[in-house]
Amino acid sequence: MEFIYCHKCGTKNTAGKFCSNCNTPLIVDKNKDGVPEFVQEAVQLECPWCKTFNKVIDETNCKNCGGPLPAIPHSNKGLDKGNPPGNSPRIIPKIYVRKLKYRNLHFLLGFFFTVPFFWTILFPIIGIFMMRYGLKKANQKLSALEYGVKAEGVLINISKDTKQTVNGRHPWFLEYEFETNSGKLITATKAGAWNSNNRYRRPNDKLWIVYLQGNPEISAIWPPVD
Repeated sequence: MEFIYCHKCGTKNTAGKFCSNCNTPLIVDKNKDGVPEFVQEAVQLECPWCKTFNKVIDETNCKNCGGPLPAIPHSNKGLDKGNPPGNSPRIIPKIYVRKLKYRNLHFLLGFFFTVPFFWTILFPIIGIFMMRYGLKKANQKLSALEYGVKAEGVLINISKDTKQTVNGRHPWFLEYEFETNSGKLITATKAGAWNSNNRYRRPNDKLWIVYLQGNPEISAIWPPVD
């Protein structure tokens, strides 16, 4: 007989799709060891690629875009670094590529300077340079995510950036470090991290980092935290 355990309360069930005790949808005992796989409630995670909210128990990919999700430890405390990045080239969800290229601050400001004031000379010149800079920075990060060398890193510090506010929310500021395959220690920062998953992060959390082999100063946390 196949037993089915409730991941929420641990009750052993022998039939049905819902727990006989708490009415939670059931999960099969996958490894057939007679022990419930999970004894925690699903955690709500925001997809770092497309911003869709996922109720996660053991899922590893977003239900909407298929991008890798951060791993949740069974203690529900902190974020585990999860599975390592795959071999390059990695597939980056298209919705994230568009966001990174065309919704970054420099590109948007450049667009504002260029289009409404196309009849002037100075503003479009400034705007074009700003858009080019925004695209350059976006492409550098995309290169790290798609082709970068993977390394284990550690979160040194995380805090709210109170200098920025949007709809009453403050983004997160993260500082992390990692060691390249040549032994060089790199310290990097990530500002403007709005992803709500960052509320789970704690200093000393382990991270996966991807960096450009020829320029390790260009790096990104995997999966993204913005």
